Order: sequence, then C-alpha cells, then structure tokens
Amino acid sequence: MKFAFVSANQGGGGSEELWVQTAGRLQAMGHAVLALTEWKAGAQRRVKQLAAMGVAHESVDRSGKRAVLDKVWERVSGGAPWRLRHLKAELKRHAPDLVIFNSGTLVDGIPLLEVIHAEGLPCVVVTHLVSTDNWPEDALAERIHLAYASALEACFVSEHNRELCARQTGRRLSNAQIVRNPFLVSGEAQPIPALSADAPVKLALPARLHPKTKGHDMLFEVLARPEWRERRIQVSLFGNGGCERTLRALCEELQITDKIIFAGHVDDMEAVWREHHGLLLPSRHEGLPIALIEAMWAGRVVIATPAGGMAEMLVPGQTGFLASACDANALHAVMDEAWSLRERWEAMGVAGRGVVQARIPAAPVMVWAEHLLELAARSGRL
Repeated sequence: MKFAFVSANQGGGGSEELWVQTAGRLQAMGHAVLALTEWKAGAQRRVKQLAAMGVAHESVDRSGKRAVLDKVWERVSGGAPWRLRHLKAELKRHAPDLVIFNSGTLVDGIPLLEVIHAEGLPCVVVTHLVSTDNWPEDALAERIHLAYASALEACFVSEHNRELCARQTGRRLSNAQIVRNPFLVSGEAQPIPALSADAPVKLALPARLHPKTKGHDMLFEVLARPEWRERRIQVSLFGNGGCERTLRALCEELQITDKIIFAGHVDDMEAVWREHHGLLLPSRHEGLPIALIEAMWAGRVVIATPAGGMAEMLVPGQTGFLASACDANALHAVMDEAWSLRERWEAMGVAGRGVVQARIPAAPVMVWAEHLLELAARSGRL
C-alpha cells in the first residue's frame, strides 16, 4: 500500500513525533511511504530521522531567491503558490491509498489540506494544538470545518482540544477522534532520587523554549519571589527554541541563574528522570504534552497548569498538583503546595504511573499504524 504524510509544521517539537515514527513503521512493514513537509533548515534532525528509516522526503517549501521569484510569478499570473502546485504534483505522482495530514495547530496548513481533498484522496487529519491564541475568524473557521469534516477522521490529542475546535468553528465534527502520541521512554519505572536537605530539589521542564505557549516567563517570575529564592530548587529546561537568548537574559535580569539550567535538547529522557524528582509544566496552551506522559510512565510527580488536556490525565492530590489557572499567581500557589508535600511525591508518582498505564497504549505507534492500514483498506483504494 502507499501512504503520504503531509506536515504543516516546522519540524520541531512533539507535534512531529507520531507521524514520523508511524511513517517509519509503515515503511518497515513494506509499504511505500512519502513524506511531504514545510520544514525549514532547522529541521535537519527530523530529515535525518526519516532518512534513517528509509522514508522518502520532499519539501513543499522554498526559500531564498527561488521563493521570491515564485511570489513574483504568482502575483503577475494569478497562479497558485508553488507549494500547493508542488504538493498536487507529488500526490499525483505517488498516488497514495491514504494521506495523513499533520498540523501543529488548528489553523495551520488549511490550503494544503484543501489540495488533498481537491485531488479526491482519502485522508486523516491530526491536530496537536487548538489554542485560544489562534481563534479563526468566520471565513477561516468555515474552511477549517469543511476541510476537517471532509476527512475520514479528524484526530485530536486531547478532549479539551476537540471541544475547543467545536467552539472555534461553531459546530462539532461527527468524525472527531482522539489519538495518542508516542513517548520516548521505555515505560519502565525509574526510582526517584533521594530527597535531601543537602541537595536541591530537581524538577525537569522538557519543552521547546517558546514562553508564549510553555510559560517559561511565568516560572521565572515565580522563582524570583522571595520565598523561592530561599528554597533549594533547580529547574532544568530541556529543549531548544527561538527565545533562548531572551530567556537567558530574563534569567539574569531576575537573578535566578542558580535555579535555572538551560540543558538543551536531549534524546535520553530516561536519564533525565533518573536525575530529577518531578515534572514541572507551567504551560499556557497545550494539546496533551508528551513530556507529561513520559514523566508519568517514569513514576514522577507532575506539577502543572490546567492547559489543554492536563486535567484529563492528572488527579490533583493523588498523581500530581494542578494549578487553578494558567497564570503566575496560580503557578506559585500550586508549586508552594507541592513543595510542602514533598514527602508524598514518590507515592504520587507511583499512582500516576498506574493512571497512564490504564489510559495510554504501551505502543501508540503500532496501534496508530494498524488503524491507518484499516482505514486505507476501508477507503476502497486497494
């Protein structure tokens, strides 16, 4: 069978993980897989990841002089943008049995999805974030609803995002489904490091350095408050992003460099959990963070804001601590509560592991790949 994965993302973050791993699995099963992306130059890690799995990759993005010339031609001729023409040509050439369209947010890549529908190809849509920051106006909301409703399935990573999509487009999708992202840990419990008065409490924040969604600035504000200056706590930021220099400068400005570690991107999350006591997610917007699932699989307590699907996985007071709102005061209050109950963190981590085992498949990629094979078979294009 033939599959085409079309990504409207930029190659970073967890929004690419499900489709990239699934493309590799289908390729390994003997199917013909093509990846079509708008990845920029910074996505070379993802390009190499696809190449290592034998997945063919084509870019539908242009930059530099070629992009400028294309735009001039499009303006003069009234023709469609190059990326849409190229996507159409690649889909015709590959003739997939099923297209999987992947978007970071609800508003991303709608013209690409419309090309897929115009070609009459059965497709599945996967959206990783529906955010109040990107509320579409009427015309775009209508296009989103039509494009999503025309798919075999419109998949979201959390119930919260599915419901917010209905509010942003004014109607529910009868084909809406929930899909689970893969996690990058083995699933084995990791013994929690001992809590000692002689060493700092270590929390991990694995997320791209994008404070607009991940809330790093709120965390910095909290740690700069007098009570936190006196407490022995370190937060390791695992991730890269376009705001790193600004966040480093803010860290210096607030004089909290002893409490924040910029650890960069890491692949070995099990090593992270062997060295950290818990997960801290001060997010403003989320789908369902992969970091949340990984921490719970490792048996770590979670301290988080109620962004996206956080509340769907956390049981406050039993598996973690959930703030009352996504703001600095609420974050301070929930961190303060967690700090006062540090002796319960290990037991809460064990309870959280039980929750995630019951709610998240042990092999999400295998489950998703098998589901796509069934959808392709039912689409009648075998």
